Amino acid sequence: MIDTTEHVTRHFVLTTDGTIREFTSDQAALIAGGSECVPEFADAHLRYLQVSWSADAEQELRVQTTGGAIHFDSKGHMVEVAPPGETDHISRFEHDTCVQWALRDLIPSLYAVN
Repeated sequence: MIDTTEHVTRHFVLTTDGTIREFTSDQAALIAGGSECVPEFADAHLRYLQVSWSADAEQELRVQTTGGAIHFDSKGHMVEVAPPGETDHISRFEHDTCVQWALRDLIPSLYAVN
């Protein structure tokens, strides 16, 4: 059963080598605010996908996604967030993977997600 009071937002960074990395909301806020750096993202232009979900009283699940492009300086501090450009395409596979991972706690382990 879905907790109808819950609203969850997950943050994913998609790297050029095909890796998808998730950050908690707290981590994402620190990175976006410049308080935390990610050295492995130094001088990188990466893609970002945010997945949010909530449920209403009728147990209907609502999922929203939004994407963008993020830029990091030479130390790994995020310096820019922009709408996705032509080279920032998130494939259907990457999108669906992030959505399914964001919903992982809702689906009983006996079900296969694909």
